[in-house]
Amino acid sequence: DYVIRMGVSDPIEDLAFGMEYTQGVIFKNVTEALTAGKVQVEVYPSFQLGPMMQQIEAVQAGDQHMMTGTGGMPQFYPPWQAFSIPFLFKNDHVAVEVMSHSDIAREMYEDFRQQTGMRILGMSQNGFRHFTNNQRPIRTPADLEGLRFRVMAGPVYQRVVEALGASAIPIDWSELYTALQTGVVDGQENAVSAVKMGSFDEVQKYITLNGHLWAENFIIINDDFYNSLPEQYQQVLKLAGFMAEITGTASEIMASYHDGVQYALNRGMEIYAPTSDELNQFRDKAQEPVVRWLRSQIGDYWVDGFLQAAADAEAKYGY
Repeated sequence: DYVIRMGVSDPIEDLAFGMEYTQGVIFKNVTEALTAGKVQVEVYPSFQLGPMMQQIEAVQAGDQHMMTGTGGMPQFYPPWQAFSIPFLFKNDHVAVEVMSHSDIAREMYEDFRQQTGMRILGMSQNGFRHFTNNQRPIRTPADLEGLRFRVMAGPVYQRVVEALGASAIPIDWSELYTALQTGVVDGQENAVSAVKMGSFDEVQKYITLNGHLWAENFIIINDDFYNSLPEQYQQVLKLAGFMAEITGTASEIMASYHDGVQYALNRGMEIYAPTSDELNQFRDKAQEPVVRWLRSQIGDYWVDGFLQAAADAEAKYGY
């Protein structure tokens, strides 16, 4: 029999709105059911196994079997930053098509496995990232000037926010509420669901639905450990990863568009949805300089591949 330790960044939440926690629970339940309990999965939410970067290092080293999280991966595998081309995806439909079904994404996951010793078992969406702040409504990039925003660890996230005219300060999620409360930063950028999860309504007033970046929720496993399992259990883990992926994406959609928006409005936050012209101002300011920088960091292949895959997905679905 086998026991798998899986780290989850998110706290325990109602299952429907749990995102990473939902992924962990579904992965556990599918795995245990389809192995008749021969493979047990222990889920550790709320950073119980350490901060996210530490957990990724532990999975790579084989000291921890698995984890699910978002951000942080560019330090371990720089091409990952191609996902973070600003305004790469027009909407969630295009994003999921590219990340879960495109040839370029599959090729990257295999290269990632070979380069890092970690295997992707699932990739669901953490959602589009939007700005919140406690100073003023943000309608155009000009409104960002002079504001300080928390970003995830990784230079590309800083570049995007700085290209739009604001200051970017990397801060771990576990320290974000305090940073907002004490004024270390004026705002943060995340999916709307993060407002409820982090109780940011207590320290933030304004939300702008500008969607400058799309964020992933990866499910990773140490590849040597995966390969040490009997073939039939490997197949179960692969299927459990897929089930967790589609459930995670569905739960994020509910968490942001159903639960998150209502939660924020009910607690007095102001939500602004930019017009097409205003969104174009954000895109025009951020995309070109960040793409140019990304090409210098990871080369043209991955950048062009994801730009093309996004264009193909838009054409395929008629957006």
